[in-house]
Amino acid sequence: MMNQNGTNQNGNAEAIDALKRTEKMRIEFVANVSHELRTPLTSIKGYAETLLQDLTEGRGADPEFVKIIVKNSNRLLDLIQDLLDLSMIESGVDELSVQELDTEEVSQHAVKHLERFALAKGTEVKIDCKAKVVYADPKRLDQVLTNLVNNAIKYCPAHSIITVKWNSEVSGSKGGNQKWTVLEVIDNGNGIPASHLDRLFERFYRIDKGRSRETGGTGLGLSIVKHILQRHNGTVSVESTVGVGTRFICRFPNS
Repeated sequence: MMNQNGTNQNGNAEAIDALKRTEKMRIEFVANVSHELRTPLTSIKGYAETLLQDLTEGRGADPEFVKIIVKNSNRLLDLIQDLLDLSMIESGVDELSVQELDTEEVSQHAVKHLERFALAKGTEVKIDCKAKVVYADPKRLDQVLTNLVNNAIKYCPAHSIITVKWNSEVSGSKGGNQKWTVLEVIDNGNGIPASHLDRLFERFYRIDKGRSRETGGTGLGLSIVKHILQRHNGTVSVESTVGVGTRFICRFPNS
């Protein structure tokens, strides 16, 4: 009876701890969302009020003020879209349509949409497809590729080299081997300090908050990548060395 009671007590304590952690995460998430929304809204309100005052007093509208309003409006729309995407992926509301996809084709499609951004920084994006197919939802795979390549372009110095690499991998023991198609997005940028790696996939986690906001990030991209891989029964991890570069590794099961 004592052991049974002890087991029950331990189970209850673990359940209470889990509830406390969940509630803490919920509170932090609401606080983060509120902050992320408030910042661009405050900017929009301030510049809009100034424009209104200028027009009321017969002065012309300052184009720079309008540009700032548009920039912050786009940031709000991006944030809301990422929040909706994350909610749908986490809840499983949208069913995955897993298909056999050509790795070269999906990579070229994602990179093409980021071509102008890469050229503006003199960044080269290479594609290396040793594995020719991957089993994934096309829309969600495009999000993974776009987020990872976009981040690499955004946070690497000008004239960096980014490689999108596809390989095959087998893990496990005899009779229980799991075959994977592995996507790696590799850069030769500044690297990420080891102290940040464990938290990199958390919602709204930023290494440099000021720089991330300047470059237009919502702080949700890597969290979306993580949840997409989880929905595919895959994994995502990161390896990085300061001064050498960073490697994101996504594993998609071949079944």
